[in-house]
Amino acid sequence: MAIQTFTSKITKKVFLNDDVFVMTLSCPKEFTFKAGQFVTIRVKNGEESKMRSYSILNPPSEKGKVDLCIKIIEGGFASECFKTIKEDDEYEMKGPFGHFMFDETSENKEHWLISNGTGVVPMYSMLKEFLPQNSDIKFTMLFGSKVKKDLIFHEEFLELAEKYPQFTYTPSITREEWDGKKGRVQAHLPEDVKNKTFYICGLKELVVETKDILIEKGVDAKNIKFERYS
Repeated sequence: MAIQTFTSKITKKVFLNDDVFVMTLSCPKEFTFKAGQFVTIRVKNGEESKMRSYSILNPPSEKGKVDLCIKIIEGGFASECFKTIKEDDEYEMKGPFGHFMFDETSENKEHWLISNGTGVVPMYSMLKEFLPQNSDIKFTMLFGSKVKKDLIFHEEFLELAEKYPQFTYTPSITREEWDGKKGRVQAHLPEDVKNKTFYICGLKELVVETKDILIEKGVDAKNIKFERYS
């Protein structure tokens, strides 16, 4: 898939909670990508500019736009710039990049999507793209956070689970009382790992620990796909 570079304009900005927002940017109609991939955008702060990478939120079937989910980190180079962005601001965008994608060639009929924080973004893209097309494949999402407010897209995932019987959504939190699952997502991995493909995305600790557990359980490395966020 050819890498493209183009100027993109912000068309929408919506906050999901107090420090995470989705911004929608324009892109050429011919821009294509695979669910799970990412783009880089050039962020400018005064005279200084840096390239920053973000997973694409929307599915590839939604043409002419790129949705990015941004977490504001106090003091971060890009975050300080994003605090003041507005519609019609322009960015240089380049992509798509990455090999963290849904395995369409897999013979496994169960796919487990495991993430925390904004690591859920490529999972969202995969689900939106492939869930409606595959009634014979079972999708299970394990999504972890410290508190409920950080379970971004929580209500939408609940709606998807209601709509599609082949999709199971299991959120888990570690630092707040609630009616759902508790603890880290690694605690909710299946005992039987045969004939399953696993996708892991999030912070280093989650990715490394989950990968190690799955390998110890006997999962073949080819059935473990992962993307690590710094």
